[in-house]
Amino acid sequence: MTSWHRNEYILKGVFLGLWVFFALQVPGNPADAWIDIAWVVGWVCAGLSVGLIAGTALQVSRGLRPWHNWFAFPLLVLLESPTFIYGGIIAGLVVGVLSGTAGAEPWASQLAGFFGLTFDDIKHATSAALAKDDPLKGRLPGDWLGYCAVGGAVLGFALYRFRQVPDQTRRFWMGLAIAAFMVYLASEYINRVPGLDIAAARFNLGVYILLGLPFFYLLTFCGESEESEVEIMTLCASLGVGLHLMGFASKMPGLGAAAPFLIPVTLYFVYATRIMPELRVFKHVLRGYSYMNLGRLVLAIQFFRRALELDPQSPLANQGIIALHNGLTLTQIDSDPGLVESLDFTLCLDRATALLMPAGTVPTPNQRAEAERFLSLVEQKKPAYLAQIDYLRIISHMHAKQYDVASDTLSRLLSPETPGYHPVVRKRVLFDAWDLALRLHPRLVERLGWDELNKPGRRMEAIAATERKLAAEPNNPAAMEYRTVLYSQLAEGEFISATSGGLPKDFSFEYVEQLGLALVDDTDPDRRERGMGYMRIAGRGLPDRGPGIYFKLAQVYEKHGDAENARKSYESAKQVGQAVGPRNLYRDQKQFYHDALRKLAAISEAKGNALVADAEEAKGRGDEAGAAGRMAEAQTHFETAINELRQYQEDGGSAALETYRKLAELYGKTGDPLNALLMTETGLTYSSTDADLLKKKDTYYYSVPPERLEKVKDKLTRWFDVSYCVKKAMSVLNAKDGEAELLDWAAHLATLARIVKPTSNGVRLVEARVLMRKGERDAGMKILEDIREGDKGSGEEQDAWYSTTKLLGQLYLDEFARPDLALKCYTDFKDYHKSGADTVYQIARCYEAQGDTGNAIKFYTAVTAYEGHTLYWDAKEALRRLGKE
Repeated sequence: MTSWHRNEYILKGVFLGLWVFFALQVPGNPADAWIDIAWVVGWVCAGLSVGLIAGTALQVSRGLRPWHNWFAFPLLVLLESPTFIYGGIIAGLVVGVLSGTAGAEPWASQLAGFFGLTFDDIKHATSAALAKDDPLKGRLPGDWLGYCAVGGAVLGFALYRFRQVPDQTRRFWMGLAIAAFMVYLASEYINRVPGLDIAAARFNLGVYILLGLPFFYLLTFCGESEESEVEIMTLCASLGVGLHLMGFASKMPGLGAAAPFLIPVTLYFVYATRIMPELRVFKHVLRGYSYMNLGRLVLAIQFFRRALELDPQSPLANQGIIALHNGLTLTQIDSDPGLVESLDFTLCLDRATALLMPAGTVPTPNQRAEAERFLSLVEQKKPAYLAQIDYLRIISHMHAKQYDVASDTLSRLLSPETPGYHPVVRKRVLFDAWDLALRLHPRLVERLGWDELNKPGRRMEAIAATERKLAAEPNNPAAMEYRTVLYSQLAEGEFISATSGGLPKDFSFEYVEQLGLALVDDTDPDRRERGMGYMRIAGRGLPDRGPGIYFKLAQVYEKHGDAENARKSYESAKQVGQAVGPRNLYRDQKQFYHDALRKLAAISEAKGNALVADAEEAKGRGDEAGAAGRMAEAQTHFETAINELRQYQEDGGSAALETYRKLAELYGKTGDPLNALLMTETGLTYSSTDADLLKKKDTYYYSVPPERLEKVKDKLTRWFDVSYCVKKAMSVLNAKDGEAELLDWAAHLATLARIVKPTSNGVRLVEARVLMRKGERDAGMKILEDIREGDKGSGEEQDAWYSTTKLLGQLYLDEFARPDLALKCYTDFKDYHKSGADTVYQIARCYEAQGDTGNAIKFYTAVTAYEGHTLYWDAKEALRRLGKE
């Protein structure tokens, strides 16, 4: 904001201060009041008239005439004569106010006489007139002229500072709050002002305040500073105060006391949000047209641009600035050096375009020359527009029949290597340039034509230009035709070469995908390969659909027996899926991604199997080195398959059971039985009765090296099935005709179980039985005795303790001839819930062996109570032997 803008606000404040002083002069009767109003308002109107006359004279001197536009001319006078308007209104108000003061009587009485009045008619109310002996003398309104003037100036400066608040939203709400607060202050405290305790006096004051609002708005309207919330805030606050003083609330029973608040607040909101924005634009546009008609184009451009800043869609502002540039001549530009810096060079180019492409006709040589001068101007001042300038020069050269020059210029414009072109500007004209070279003008088609597309990078640029054209004009027939032809000529290698720096933005990968889908199933190999090339291009630019595109390609390759390209396509599906992120893929694409991983795993496994077969064949020929090499290579393929399936699992593959089954097989093929076992155990959590996995479990437990398990036992505790090892080993040991190989199996399982749970009763029991089966009776007995001396535990541990106790009893009685120790074992075992008649029988045998015939007979007799038991007759025989029967 300029210093004059600040002065405008101060003058507005002075106006308000003087008008408040005038309003506070409350005459005692209505007749005096109307004389006072007519006197002051008359001088203000007189001053305004003088200002308008001066402003009119100024505009007429500039060449404007009222009859050119009777509506716009007075508005233009107001907007273009702020100094005269401000001066006239303030001067008139000063005369009206000062003429009523006591010191002005010598000249004011003569002035009043011209209108048939006396000084007493126009003089202000003084403290003596209101109350001759009032102790408030000297402090009543008649003495406040200086205070009102200075206070008004301070208020104006405050308004100026408030206008500088940068945040418009904040300024809006602050203005609304201040206006409401001012009305509140008036409603609460105005009655305390001396002389305003009378309703009639307050009513007159309210009328006087309202009379000043049109003049204040006029000052606002014609000011050079942009109208803002500050002025409407002040006007609405004054309106609210005036309505309250006039007792407006009592005249609006529906609104009541809220009326003086609601009316100004509503006016403020509607004006500030609906009227003021458009009015500000209109004032700038009107000034722009005014200066344009006066030939002061720099100022006109400034006002038009400011209007477009406030409302970029303003039709009047856009029409004005376009009309200004369309009416430019180089003579005007040459005569005003400052104009060049203010011009919109885009519109200058539009002017040159209008000269070179007149509607329905051919440009004349003079029009071409005029256009060239504009183009030269833009080239000199704004070289970034060189591409558009060259395009327009091509048009000019063609009209001049300079086809070779036009062709050379067009070839330079079509070349991406040409220096000096701004890429954005070149893109704007590239489609039209290609249209000239390929279709529009026969002479240019002869010199350039479709061969121009075969140069490096040209076809991709033509495609990009076509896509931009279709984005702007979807139904453009030329662009639609070019799309069909250009994409049909595009080779995959050409695309890759042109996009080495990154994928193009202006390229329809969707359209290319459709071209590919139409060709990939063709019986013609060449057409099919072209379609696959399109699909590969589409896969590069459509990563969210990439897994499906590459999976389709792989299926086509597999169908035609091309295993290697099928594998590469599956690999591409995997890579693009990982690049996007499996979690970000749509459901169908995620399935394609997962299927690609499983396919890759199957391909790697198949290669590994083939290599194993080759290794066996080489080994049969005695080629040990060749066999070893093939086995190492097979190992690599199996590991690759494992990695693919692991990735499948991590990325949310759904076939969990089959995946774990396959992983177990692959780990087995790599010679890693521990991980194979881990995969088997995990698979069994999905189906605990799966026969194939149960068979694998037997195999892999037998194959796990104890030293390998020892290294990782802490990590595998939760997965390792110790219970299985114990039960399986027990079943082997319980076999009466177990072979040595089965015994080794049991010993191996016992070793594995002891590594994971060395203190388990069941594990130690199995270990002891294995030792004893191997003939290491003492070592086995020691372990059994350690178990019996230890804690029983619970569950399977308790079962193992009782089984150990029973076994020890049997060994003590039958092998070591220690019936005393055997008796203790059987007696303890008798408390086990699985004990029965056979335990009682063994206790009887212990007593018999110790010579305790009475107890022996007692327990044998107890056995005979179980007539169906297998030991019934043995007990009967024992009783006869002991002489009981």
